[in-house]
Amino acid sequence: MNIFCKNRVYLKFTKSELLLDPKIVDPTANCMFISHGHTDHLPNSRKRPTIIPPAVCSIATARIFLERKGYSISQHDSWENDEFSITTVPGGHTFDSTVAVINAKDSGQKIVYTGDINIEDRGYLKGYKPQKCNILILEATWGNRDYKFPAFEKQISQAREYVQNELAKGYPVALLGYPLGKSQLLNYCLGDLCDSRVSSNSIWKMEQLHRELGLNLYETNQLPKNLHSISFDKTNPWILFYNHTRARDPVLSSLKKKYNLKIVGFSGWAKDETSYKYRLGADAAFTISDHSDYGSLLEIVKQSQPEKIFTIFGNAADLARDLQKEGFNAVPLREGQSTLESFF
Repeated sequence: MNIFCKNRVYLKFTKSELLLDPKIVDPTANCMFISHGHTDHLPNSRKRPTIIPPAVCSIATARIFLERKGYSISQHDSWENDEFSITTVPGGHTFDSTVAVINAKDSGQKIVYTGDINIEDRGYLKGYKPQKCNILILEATWGNRDYKFPAFEKQISQAREYVQNELAKGYPVALLGYPLGKSQLLNYCLGDLCDSRVSSNSIWKMEQLHRELGLNLYETNQLPKNLHSISFDKTNPWILFYNHTRARDPVLSSLKKKYNLKIVGFSGWAKDETSYKYRLGADAAFTISDHSDYGSLLEIVKQSQPEKIFTIFGNAADLARDLQKEGFNAVPLREGQSTLESFF
């Protein structure tokens, strides 16, 4: 079995291939794994391939795939052939995210591919439970020692207090998060603070989809596309769930000017609060990430006890270097790398 960094990641066995979060759906592959529905883990094209390999993923990921790519996939909780088997465990990153647990039948090796993960329990999300394995392919979004975050419960508690205080003053509040993942979490954790709730179009659509999938969220109204048609009662504050954006967003700028809207950002980037608030034009910011921070990534490695580690995404080189200093056999996974087995 060889591991290649091409078409994101794929495992090549003697007679079969397994794609991991592929950029291109290769019809010659035997199976593919899709960790979750964020676009950077989905195929790039919306064109439906003539042949689609069976897909191991959650039911929720398959539904989000259909929403975002426009065609359906054959969803499986697990899959196997004569050379390998693949199952999943919850990834803790988003409502739909999973981690791939792969067993190579010829060598007996257990390979874990994390996709994006978070080991912290957050709202309705249960954190990823590390799996002991021979080979760990580990995301490194926050794989730099500078990215150590406060506990989620502490940050969400402070966010609740801030939003409550602003609403009590009569100010509406915009909560900024990505349409898939962060916005559902903010709805679940903060939606009860106000009876009047509004969402941007993309967030509202994801809200409806997650309701369909069984997630209990607070209902919101869809924000009108025409700003001139927006008319809120200035004596009755409201919450707006809005896309994570940059400063001077025309919609937020207009609502801020007209209603004194308070803008609140949520991200791991908020660790550098001053810079982050400036980039978003935010009034407040809280360090809440869907990814595990640096300390949690080290904890995953320690609990997984792998013989080999491949770091991928984000700060892959930094994390691999630090893991090497800790005595682990780790290398960064770089796009275009022909094979990884040559490192060992």
